[in-house]
Amino acid sequence: MPYLMIHDIRKEYFDLNLDQYRLTFDDGLFSQYYYFPLFKNHPAKLTFFITTSFIKPGKARRMYTGEYISHLKTKKYAYRTFIENRFDHFMTLEEIQALSAQSNVRIGVHSHFHDVILTRTHASKRKPLSPWKLERFENRPEIVTEDLSIRSMLAFQGYYFKGALLIRRSKAQWEDYIKYDTELCVRWMEENLGFTPELYCFPFNEHNEKLISILKTFGFKQFFSARPGKSTEVNGRIDVDSLVK
Repeated sequence: MPYLMIHDIRKEYFDLNLDQYRLTFDDGLFSQYYYFPLFKNHPAKLTFFITTSFIKPGKARRMYTGEYISHLKTKKYAYRTFIENRFDHFMTLEEIQALSAQSNVRIGVHSHFHDVILTRTHASKRKPLSPWKLERFENRPEIVTEDLSIRSMLAFQGYYFKGALLIRRSKAQWEDYIKYDTELCVRWMEENLGFTPELYCFPFNEHNEKLISILKTFGFKQFFSARPGKSTEVNGRIDVDSLVK
């Protein structure tokens, strides 16, 4: 069974034959908890990849009983998260704990911060930058004039601003950040869910050999991305939106 990648859940997804896929859910969004009653009898285990800094303390809210809720596009909830510092569209701690206790659920890691950095990699082929990504760097004009792109802070060494200067992270700084982010999310999982995670989904589906090698030292054994590339260690996934007409 191929893996399917799901973010915020749309009503239209339930018109698909989801039973022929292994379902993976990214970011730890509330809709994934809300619609769990519609997935609990799925023939394969459900895998939820959570961004641990997005999960805040809070009580469990009600689940689906027949009413569909509004769908949020990724760029919309990313703006709420990174620019407005709002987290109500993610699961609460009690909600993810309730899912973790289900026999057909696996919980994996989607990093701690899920943050971005500037890079010149693929800049010439970049897509239009989302407003939240531009505002993350205070709409600095250098991003356009130097033809920079904004990519995963874990997968790319990249550049950061120091005053008016654009400074490249050293290799040591980059590796230290990978370890720092990973230490935080592993500790969060151990303290709040009571186990050490082994499943890792790459933020923005971006990865490389250095990142994978460091993640392995923390005990991660399975890796997931919508773009596995040539890697034989990464499980590929199909975006559910590609199946919706």
